[in-house]
Amino acid sequence: MRKLMLATLVFVTVISHAAVTHVPIKSGVALAPGQAYTVTMEAAKPMEIGWTAVQAKQCTTNCVEATDLNGPIHYSVITSLGASKEYKPAEGKISIEYKNVSSEPVIINIYRIERTCQAEACRFLDKDAKGRWLVFKVAAFKSITTSKDESYSVIAGTTTSHRAFSVRAVWWSDEKTAFRFHCADWIKRYLDNHTPAEKYSPYIISGQAIGDGNDIVMKSIDTCVPSAPNYGVPEANVYK
Repeated sequence: MRKLMLATLVFVTVISHAAVTHVPIKSGVALAPGQAYTVTMEAAKPMEIGWTAVQAKQCTTNCVEATDLNGPIHYSVITSLGASKEYKPAEGKISIEYKNVSSEPVIINIYRIERTCQAEACRFLDKDAKGRWLVFKVAAFKSITTSKDESYSVIAGTTTSHRAFSVRAVWWSDEKTAFRFHCADWIKRYLDNHTPAEKYSPYIISGQAIGDGNDIVMKSIDTCVPSAPNYGVPEANVYK
């Protein structure tokens, strides 16, 4: 079996706005240096599973390696505080190994994460709908309206191909964090300051889209870049 390290640092899940719930799987798992513990559970669909270090003395290095034992390649992540990841079942089961790779004892809690969509964007967002990569090459912005909870914005303007557009861009849905990707403020600043379009055009908005025509929703945004004339993308993925 091949083993592939994904990263040494990943985010720590934080309960926020009562939208993220930690359902205990195994609490108080004590791991001596070099010791491993494997959790296996039945699962009919992917599950987000995380762990948190709870010993009194915090790890001074990345101390716990979580390895996905499903499939031919065993992906791993190592952190010091905790992490979460979505795991896909194999033959109806999910198995994860947690190993203490430090020189000090570690105690961890293992849990399943349930996320509830509570943002205003949830009224129209179908999170299970399969998205497609779509890129807006904006020539000029006409307006932007952001929801009270800042979960989404309705952005209107014209593209570099002179086509008018209006799109709903989702910034967050189940968890509003301080580090969420959000470019609404920049667009609003352009409009409030009456910034000439040539100062930011072409402005690139790229991400995963669902819907068509006048009912397009960008369910996730990966790029917001002003003055990007050389932003390359297949024409099939450009809104025009």
